[in-house]
Amino acid sequence: MDSFIYSILIISILAFIIIRLILFFSSKSCNGVPQKRLLLGMLSLLFPNLDVSVHDRTAEMLERSKGTIHIHQYSWFTGTKVLLTSDPANVCHVLSTNFSNYPKGSKWREHVDVLGDTLFSADFKEWEKERKLVRSLTSYHKFHQATTKIVWDRIQTGLIPVLQHASKLALLVDLQDLFQKLILDIAWMISIGYNPNFLGIEFRKDPFSVALEDACEAAFSRFLMPHSLWKLHRWLGIGKEKKLKHAWETIDRVFADCISKKQEESAKGEDHQEGCNFEGVYCVTGEDKAFRSAATRKGLRDNIVSFIFATQDTTSSVLTWFFYSVAKHPSVEAKIRDEIFKNNPQALNKLVYLHAALCETLRLFPPGPVLSRIAVEPDTLPSGHRINGNTNVVIAVHAMGRMTSIWGDDCHEFKPERWITEQGEIKRVSHYQFPAFSAGPRICLGKELAFMLMKATAATIIYNYDIEIQEDHPAEPKSSVVFHMKHGLMARINSRGT
Repeated sequence: MDSFIYSILIISILAFIIIRLILFFSSKSCNGVPQKRLLLGMLSLLFPNLDVSVHDRTAEMLERSKGTIHIHQYSWFTGTKVLLTSDPANVCHVLSTNFSNYPKGSKWREHVDVLGDTLFSADFKEWEKERKLVRSLTSYHKFHQATTKIVWDRIQTGLIPVLQHASKLALLVDLQDLFQKLILDIAWMISIGYNPNFLGIEFRKDPFSVALEDACEAAFSRFLMPHSLWKLHRWLGIGKEKKLKHAWETIDRVFADCISKKQEESAKGEDHQEGCNFEGVYCVTGEDKAFRSAATRKGLRDNIVSFIFATQDTTSSVLTWFFYSVAKHPSVEAKIRDEIFKNNPQALNKLVYLHAALCETLRLFPPGPVLSRIAVEPDTLPSGHRINGNTNVVIAVHAMGRMTSIWGDDCHEFKPERWITEQGEIKRVSHYQFPAFSAGPRICLGKELAFMLMKATAATIIYNYDIEIQEDHPAEPKSSVVFHMKHGLMARINSRGT
């Protein structure tokens, strides 16, 4: 069967789906929201080139329906009943109060299978085991000291030389790509103590980040498609599934290469991070033959890849949207720079306004636009919505940042001041109102590391440089499980001579 027949087959399937959707939705409504509007949202998820913003549509639908939409009709399309919510009370119920009834589920694990069996995809007893493993790393007494040193060292020896080079030659650079490479190097150094040096003035290709992005887009596509349809794509080796296959091979190849080079450094006595990474944790917990045991090596691979994904993709996304937002609000940039000059770029705990601006970025542009859980047993949510077992409860994190019921009439404004108390401290907001780092028992263990990394990077850049975003640069998100910019963020770097 050649590619022409593949194309005809897929076009026929999609045409059938579109016709059925149009006929089914054209005259109905759901929770007061016209089904034509829901149809536009669904089609925009399947076909990202349509001139429809799925995340904006989602926020609009939820605002009109008082924060929760029960989409029974969507079950025909995906095979799973769907409830979409932005109600903080429902979020609290699902992520905390009735936590045991709402695992991520087996389908989620299939959607992100490239990450392996880790904290990111596990449930129940397996999740408890994986969380204990990761916590043993992050709570290790030398971990914070080691990561802080790694972050500042990589900023000084990696980021600043690249920025100086770009400034001197007046280069147009992709800030998103730059942040991905910086944080990728840092994540590898934290996880195994090896620096792959993806960030450099050569601006060399970074196959690992590209592979992770392709994997994220494939996972998003799987989430939206009927189970049988994406599996058909995988069997045929087409579309996102074809890219995922190559991405998986690249991720495994880069992992093996970095582990091999790490071992070479250790053999030469160049290992300066013994016990402060996943290799050390596996040894401490009794896995003395971590690199010789196939089962343990897979566990090491899965945990390292998941850690890098959680650190690099999410943090680089926030930094990209942060600099885009700051560039659009010069008064915010001026206040951040004034705060840094009054203190210094390394006094991170004193940079309250910078922290607030990052929180505001996370509110409007969360790296994970949705959270997904599957109901094991029937339940009734605080909003009064009754759900059956096997219902997919989708928490619309991106939409929550744009709800007037949560943030007020100015919810669409980029306003760091909303995060600062009258005493000049960071305002504490409930995680169930602001679940950018999830909430409840599964709240992100790397939250403090993420803020330290983002603040250190942002403070260094704003203190030393002016960032000039390319005029009329399109700021569109990718159709992915991570809220990356579709076209990157092109900018010129101008040294301030400080």
